[in-house]
Amino acid sequence: MAATRPLCNYFRFKHVNFSFLNLSNQVHIRFIHKCCDPRLTSSFLFRKPRKYNNCLVAFLAHSTDGGNSKSFHTSRPLSKRDYYEILGISRNSAAKDIKKAYYQLAKKYHPDTNKNDPNAAKKFQEVSEAYEVLSDENKRKQYDQWGTTSEQMGMGGGGGPRGDMGGFNWQYRATIDPQELFRKIFGETPFGGGLGFDDFAESKFGFGSAEEVILKLTFSQAARGVNKDILVNVVEVCSKCHGSRSEPGTRPVRCTYCNGTGFETISTGPFMMRSTCRYCHGTKMMIKFPCTECEGKGSTVQRKKITIPVPAGVEDGQTIRMSVGQKELFVTFQVEKSDYFRRDEADVHTDAEVSLSQALLGGTIKIQGVYEDHFIQISPGTGSHTRIRLGGKGLKRPSGGSGDHYVHIKINVPKHLSEKQKSLVESYARLEEGTPGTIRGISDKVNGKASAIRVRRKHKNEDLNDEDKNKDSLAIKA
Repeated sequence: MAATRPLCNYFRFKHVNFSFLNLSNQVHIRFIHKCCDPRLTSSFLFRKPRKYNNCLVAFLAHSTDGGNSKSFHTSRPLSKRDYYEILGISRNSAAKDIKKAYYQLAKKYHPDTNKNDPNAAKKFQEVSEAYEVLSDENKRKQYDQWGTTSEQMGMGGGGGPRGDMGGFNWQYRATIDPQELFRKIFGETPFGGGLGFDDFAESKFGFGSAEEVILKLTFSQAARGVNKDILVNVVEVCSKCHGSRSEPGTRPVRCTYCNGTGFETISTGPFMMRSTCRYCHGTKMMIKFPCTECEGKGSTVQRKKITIPVPAGVEDGQTIRMSVGQKELFVTFQVEKSDYFRRDEADVHTDAEVSLSQALLGGTIKIQGVYEDHFIQISPGTGSHTRIRLGGKGLKRPSGGSGDHYVHIKINVPKHLSEKQKSLVESYARLEEGTPGTIRGISDKVNGKASAIRVRRKHKNEDLNDEDKNKDSLAIKA
């Protein structure tokens, strides 16, 4: 009671009319000097706006003493559907439950999957709007307390009291493209078919293209550079009204809500506040007949083919920025892997096979390079996995210069030998020194050397065979 007496002294003997616009009757409260009924004052005396019976109530009391005139102002009933009801969740749902419910409903009403449903776009917008508020902790607290957020709140009373405006007028304007919100959470093109939201954006909300575009390139295109044509949504001046925002033949008129001042006066209790007019947004002019093509925006989203110059040597995941229309576009490259080249920044690695004779005796081989073919020299005695560096023959660097091309030699050992080839290899094996272990087919190798006894026996047998052949030839002649 003590806390309310100064308030009663200020208003003296008063009769207050307190109205809820969503109720059929009015609630009357009487304040009596120094004798306030706590049953009346405890529920309705407050300094800050509160939510009561689905209305937002601001404290401005109405005096009957003919002097200072103040009044209770209430908001219009919050006609928008409850965000929790839209997502089908309870008020104490966790963040993961909110996200799950949003994903299911967004999938259900996504324009790409409901091209024949004219209401799908509107429902998708409602679901996105609800998620945008409930997924933000601060916005959710404001919504739970007031039924709206600070961003959605716009107060009436501009230029004086108006009966058609009510006490407060809550307006919501989406701060994000619903498709962009869905893409950022669940990735690019969740239903396939590219950025299929374009038709919806053009006809309904006028959103431009996404700020980021994924451009796929082959390894050769990334290495050499290429010009790629893509289709994007570009915001450009409306072709019908040429940016005037009015229907052809009509002109903007002075804003009647702020009387052409660009500002409106907002009453908040005993205080007055000026803010930019929410109807003309400070332009002092109002579009009486908005252009039907751009819906009074002065610009439209148009499908346009643009050419993206891909510099030589771009890497996978690299992003470039370019201006498209009235906005900037970020292009991220996805470079496919090559079956032949292995990339390490600007350097490339490849494998090259040489024959056994080339590895032993040396020679020349031809390899495929990034930009041209190369001939490289194979030194005699080249071993497997020998690395040969070709300086400056790698990928071009966007900053200047080029990387190196590294060739890894692999010896191609034949799996099948003719009898003559096998005989020659065995002859070489008998002369070879330092062979670890044994060699198949040559059992007289001991510690890498042929047995002297085995060699002498072989030579003796060869001499005996020659003598026998000579005897046979003499007998035939006789």
